[in-house]
Amino acid sequence: MQKIITKEEIEKRVKELAEAISVDHVQSNNSLPPVMICILNGAFYFFSDLTKMMSIDCEIDFIRLKSYEGQDNSGGIQHIKGLELDLKGKRVYIIDDICDTGATILEALFMVNSRLAEEVKVVTLLRRAGGVILTDFSGFEIGDEFVYGYGLDNKGLQRSLMDIYKV
Repeated sequence: MQKIITKEEIEKRVKELAEAISVDHVQSNNSLPPVMICILNGAFYFFSDLTKMMSIDCEIDFIRLKSYEGQDNSGGIQHIKGLELDLKGKRVYIIDDICDTGATILEALFMVNSRLAEEVKVVTLLRRAGGVILTDFSGFEIGDEFVYGYGLDNKGLQRSLMDIYKV
């Protein structure tokens, strides 16, 4: 168990992201509140902290797309829970824990774009160095290690750790 990102580093970076997203939306001149969509389960800590720290009001929704079974992500994307809000003409921010292969984010983008959102942006806590770049806002870049904590799980456990660790 090796800590790679502390809870203090996470809190500082999440505050910075919340402010950047708030400014981004205000500068868009869209009068509708943005819709923040959390990809469950891994992003829920990040999503909760991020939306609480935003300086503007927003709507929230949740989707559940499952791409990992333990540490294996070769089984495709399963839809567990879909969108509920009307997104037509609204700016949407998809919030996920990590941009790895990009498969989950691409599936979420397809779901959101099919609902006629005005603009869609992707926010992730983590992004793999050298991997696909689908994020508009990202907290930290990591290497190839398998990580857990702060919502990310290690075989279904250890999501509640407030720091991020690598296996």
